[in-house]
Amino acid sequence: MNKAAILALTSTGIQLAKELRGKWDQEIPIFVSEDNLDEEVLPFPTGKFSTGIQVLFKQYDALICIMATGIVVRSIAGVLEDKRNDPAIVVIDEKGRHTISLLSGHIGGGNQLTLEIAAKLNSCPVITTATDVQNVTALDLLSKELNGWYADFKETTKRVNRLLAEHQAVGLIQRGNWVRDLRGLSLLKEGDSFNSYEAVLLISDKREELESEKIIQIVPRRYVLGIGAKKGIDFSIIKEEYLAFCQSINIHFRSIKKIVSIDIKQQEAGICQLAEWLEIPFETYSAAELLTVSEKYPQSAFVKKVTGVGSVCLAAADLASNGKVVTERYANKGVTFALGKDENDTCYTLWD
Repeated sequence: MNKAAILALTSTGIQLAKELRGKWDQEIPIFVSEDNLDEEVLPFPTGKFSTGIQVLFKQYDALICIMATGIVVRSIAGVLEDKRNDPAIVVIDEKGRHTISLLSGHIGGGNQLTLEIAAKLNSCPVITTATDVQNVTALDLLSKELNGWYADFKETTKRVNRLLAEHQAVGLIQRGNWVRDLRGLSLLKEGDSFNSYEAVLLISDKREELESEKIIQIVPRRYVLGIGAKKGIDFSIIKEEYLAFCQSINIHFRSIKKIVSIDIKQQEAGICQLAEWLEIPFETYSAAELLTVSEKYPQSAFVKKVTGVGSVCLAAADLASNGKVVTERYANKGVTFALGKDENDTCYTLWD
């Protein structure tokens, strides 16, 4: 389970919270009102539940609330943002009879957490997402398992999940063994007709020419991008060269899950903007860390003079992928790129 907390309001709820916590291997904090404090629990931030839960909402991946559903709904209404970012909220009545997945059931893992808690407490799980009720997969859940990206997230998710819940024809094409949960999906091969399908999901990290408006490409984010750049280089140049790099190796520009470089570039505006544009993290390594692998790659005397390391993008990609670098160094207009991918990623390679 990701970072979670349990919230309770009454002595009965606190007793159940302690019982539930005892059934997990990991230590989970329990937050209560100040008049119910003891050595096993913590006070709500701000001292009040209504505002304290809003603080915890931004600090935890999941909140387990042992109380009435209504008070939870009223208290979190002002901090709700987006299903991609909101934590899972699970509500349990004080007797532990019902465990309710209230928020972020798919992406946030609320539905799975609800089932886990229900099994531990022998309670009745309450899951109301339409795809789960209809026993079909869901686009946002499928994408989460792939760490995937697709365009127009909200509208596309709503449309495809509605089709699945209504048992409409939804096809699936995948360039590798990506998806295991095929409930509600029809597996298609190259050349099959799309005429009888309302939508077709295409799982691929390649640059695809979509033949039909019915096709929705889901891009697994599986690569790390090592980057080097001259000081002060403009984001427009970095973006232009990044897209050219992706085109040269035939990958979708959204297939990157993390950008990595040397720590002296940590505040480099153009690189930070690239990470923001791609909506992925940007992490850095020290020169000493990069030196442990940089000699494996071609060296630049100029780069070594400036940074202390003769290879930045390749060495950073190497460290971030545990040595699984899958491209040569790309260099143009003062920016360099290289790709690495997870050592546990056994799906097809770039050139399959």
